[in-house]
Amino acid sequence: MAPIRNRGDAGNASKHKRSRDVLFISEKVKILEMMEIGGGGMYAGIARLYCKNEFSICEVMKKKENISLFYHLFRIKLKR
Repeated sequence: MAPIRNRGDAGNASKHKRSRDVLFISEKVKILEMMEIGGGGMYAGIARLYCKNEFSICEVMKKKENISLFYHLFRIKLKR
């Protein structure tokens, strides 16, 4: 029979939260530029270059309009 635990102890009292390694906006823009130059189909190669999986690169490609818009707006604000 399984041991009984307290309700407050969800089994993660000694576990730490897993940290996420997030790509910076500048890295995402570089990925978009690499995909434009390469013509697509380079997901695996770019993923290896940034130590990410292919899904992360696909998500960057799906959100490329938002990423490029945010990047250009952010650069304009910094130059002022």
